[in-house]
Order: sequence, then structure tokens, then C-alpha cells
Amino acid sequence: MFSFTHIAIVFVIALLVFGPEKLPEVAKMVGKALGDFRRASTDFRQVIEKEFAEIERQTREKEEQARRLALEASNPAPALAAGDSPASGPLPAVPPAGSVPSTTAHDSAPNALETPATPADGHPA
Repeated sequence: MFSFTHIAIVFVIALLVFGPEKLPEVAKMVGKALGDFRRASTDFRQVIEKEFAEIERQTREKEEQARRLALEASNPAPALAAGDSPASGPLPAVPPAGSVPSTTAHDSAPNALETPATPADGHPA
């Protein structure tokens, strides 16, 4: 960067150009300008970092959504809503193992082992 010799040479040239009366004012203006430049560059860097963080967050959300969609596509089971529990879903079509199936659907149909009904006149057919 700058050595002490370089800074001394710049100071001597500034003293000759601006004079001893104006040099403190020029130094103050240069100091303020450098401070403003640092503040502006810091603000700019923070804005850029926030934008990159937002882009990364959106990318992660899109990847997660794509992953969820791929998982749902590979798993045909219906997804549960946020408040649903597995027990509140529709009843399974096949009764669980070890349970006794209901016979109410079969009671109304004639059983193949039973004898056919007799005609209305009371004589067997």
C-alpha cells in the first residue's frame, strides 16, 4: 500500500497546493468523503448479501417443493391435511387381519347351501 515516505510526499504537495490555512479543511473534507464511501460500500455489500440470501432461500424452497412433489408422485397414498390423523381418514376396503368380517351384506342374499324357497302354494318344487 502506501509507505510513510509516500504519505509524507503527498502531505508536502498538499501543503504547497492548498497552503497551511486550507489544509485542515481539505483533510476534513477528504476524511468525510472516505467515511461516506466506506458507509456506502458497506450498505451496498449488505444489500447484495441480502439479495443473495433471498435467492438462496427461494432456491431451497423450490428444491424442497420439487422433492415433495416427486415424493407424492412416487407414493400414491393420499396426503393427510394438517389437522387430519390417520385414524380420521376413510375406512380401509380390507378388514384388518384377525377381525371378523360383517355378514350383514350376505344376509339378504340367499345362501347357496340353503334349500330354495317353496312356491306360494306350499308344495315343494
